[in-house]
Amino acid sequence: MKKYALILILLISCTRNQARKISNNETVNTAKIDSTEIEGKTLYPTSSKNQNVQKYPDTLSIPSKYVVTIPLEINKKKLDIRMLFSKSESLSGGKNYTIAEIEEDTNSLLPKSAYQCIEGTVELQHWQVINKNSYYNTYDYYKNKNFKENDFANKKKMIFRNADYNFITITDMDHDGYEDLLILDLASSMRDNDMYQFYKWSEKEGKFIFVPDFFDKAAFYGWDKTEKYLITGVSDTRERKLYKNKIVGGKLKTVDQCTEYAVSDKFCW
Repeated sequence: MKKYALILILLISCTRNQARKISNNETVNTAKIDSTEIEGKTLYPTSSKNQNVQKYPDTLSIPSKYVVTIPLEINKKKLDIRMLFSKSESLSGGKNYTIAEIEEDTNSLLPKSAYQCIEGTVELQHWQVINKNSYYNTYDYYKNKNFKENDFANKKKMIFRNADYNFITITDMDHDGYEDLLILDLASSMRDNDMYQFYKWSEKEGKFIFVPDFFDKAAFYGWDKTEKYLITGVSDTRERKLYKNKIVGGKLKTVDQCTEYAVSDKFCW
């Protein structure tokens, strides 16, 4: 009886030792899985730092400066307005934003004032992707567009009350057979008073000429529905004085005028 009891104790002891060895082996094997060599490359656990780098790999290759062009085709001539974008040094809301500069054209088709006007409007138009998004998102946006901004210029006339908006309008303003330029001047604009600069094409000089005070310090709201008359005016919180104009001798001539009041639902024309 004692003999059987001794054998039973020995069997239990061996079983426990064997289980402990299997458990230890499992621990060793698990450790080896984290550093297993596969095709000569050792795999290690990915640290949180590496995960962050992999999450935004594109930001590492984005340059601190790049150029986006505004392609224009006017009077059978091609003109690229170059916008130089650079990354802001200071962070706003934890993000870098885009600083835009307009490079003057070496062909001098446009006067310096036109480039200054375009640069000022680009800087102030907060609804555009340039100022609305971070530097990295803006870069990706223009990369997908082949670094061209085709939405800034339009040959379609803005129609009054149609909520049309043009940054740069290409059209024959004075009906002399040549296309001219209207450029939105946000730096001089106020609420409900969008100011524009007029650049007339001079066939004699082969370039655009700035026509100061063409709108006589009035806002430009677009053309009427017939596209024959230009609507200008001055607006404040109480009223909007409107003028219907046609171009005579290269200048605006008022043919009708009307006033709209904030407390009334009656509209002119």
